Amino acid sequence: MISQDVLRRLRFVQATGREDLSRFPDFLIIGPQRTGTTWLHAHLRFHPQVFLSEPKELYFFSSLESRDAKRFIGDQLSRYLRYFRDPLWRRVAKIALCLRRTGEWYHPIIRGEATASYAAISPAVIDDIVALKPDIKALLMIRHPIERAWSHAKKDLVRNRHRAFEEVGADEFRAFFTDPYQRRCAQYVQLAEAWSARLQAGNLFVGVFDEIATRPQELLLDVMRFLGVRADLKYVDPDADNPVNPTAKTRIPPEHQAFLEGLLADDLRAARERFGVDWR
Repeated sequence: MISQDVLRRLRFVQATGREDLSRFPDFLIIGPQRTGTTWLHAHLRFHPQVFLSEPKELYFFSSLESRDAKRFIGDQLSRYLRYFRDPLWRRVAKIALCLRRTGEWYHPIIRGEATASYAAISPAVIDDIVALKPDIKALLMIRHPIERAWSHAKKDLVRNRHRAFEEVGADEFRAFFTDPYQRRCAQYVQLAEAWSARLQAGNLFVGVFDEIATRPQELLLDVMRFLGVRADLKYVDPDADNPVNPTAKTRIPPEHQAFLEGLLADDLRAARERFGVDWR
C-alpha cells in the first residue's frame, strides 16, 4: 500500500494507493543516449541477482510531462509495475542461462530498468520517483560531449531513417545539435546535480563511457558493488570489451567538429572540472 502522504506528493504519476511498491525498481540506468547504457544493460541483465525490465527502454518517466505520442504508455503506476515481473517462460530461460554461465540459480534481489532519456527529466518528475522509492539508485553515464552528440546524430538522422550520411544536410545536423533536449544531454554536471540533490547520499553512480574500452571488467564490478549485488569476474561476460549497438564509424566532418567545439565548450570544461575526466 502507498501512504496518503506519498499520494499527495505525486504530481505526474497516477496511483490508487493499492499498488505493490515491492516491485518498483531499485535502480535506474538513466543515460543519456549514446553513452553506453545499452552495453551496461546487456551485461547486467543476466547477473543472477539482477532483474532488468524488458524491453530495455520503457520511457515511462521521460514521457509523463511531454505525453509524446510515440513514447507515452500512460501515467498509471500499476501499468508501469507490470514490467517488473518475469513471465514464467522468461524466468525459466534466465534460470537456465544463469546456471550455464555461473553455476548459480537466477534469484534476483534488486529490480531495475534502463531508459536513456531519464537523465534529462525535470526535477519535478525525479521528485515523483523518489517519493515512491526514497532509496532508489541511479546510474548516469557520461561521454565526451562532442563524440556523444555526433554518435546520437548519426543514429537518429542516418541509421534510424535509413539514409546515407551524404543525404543529411549541414543545416539538419546543426538543428539536431542545438535542439534543447540535445543541449541538455551534454550538460552532465547539471544532470548529475539534479539527480544527486534528490537521491540519498551515495546513490548516484557516474560512469565514464571510455572505460568500456579501457577497463570494462572493472567498470562492471564497480557497478555491481554500487548496486549491492555480488561482484565477481564470473558474472562478467568474456566479450565485455566489445561495443553494443554502435553506429557506423563515420569521421566527424571538420565543419561539424568546429561547430560542436564552440557549442559544447562550456559543458566540456564543466565536466572535466567536476568529474576529473581527461577528455582531450
